Amino acid sequence: MNPMPVVMYLMGLEAAHGLLTELGFAKRPHPKGAGSSLYLGEGVALHSTGIWYRGVLYHRPKERFYRAPLPPYPPEVHPGAEPLPFPEGLAHLLPFLREYEARVAALRGEGRGRFLRRLPPAARRHLKDWKELFAGAEGGEG
Repeated sequence: MNPMPVVMYLMGLEAAHGLLTELGFAKRPHPKGAGSSLYLGEGVALHSTGIWYRGVLYHRPKERFYRAPLPPYPPEVHPGAEPLPFPEGLAHLLPFLREYEARVAALRGEGRGRFLRRLPPAARRHLKDWKELFAGAEGGEG
């Protein structure tokens, strides 16, 4: 099960629409100017290339999880990072992801149906995994 391509695509859309700041994330430029901004919250750092949550990093380019400190921020991976099995890393991120989905649903209201229908092919292949993990999170057809 790998819902992360869908998670990352949706977070990218939400960043572009200003929703991450509405959810309380502080938008900061990446210290090394690497691509998109960082969004920092309590125990979490979001970037277009990864999610770091309380000691575990999901690194999108490699689709891998690591136990890793911050900094460095994604797209870098700390040189001392310990690779984690994918299910273990996903289980670690799950509390954050579920809370995030609930907050998006509460703020958005209309659901994500229209965004889910327009997923790029790389994410579309993982839509079933995303739906299984977040049953009901997509809300209405929008």
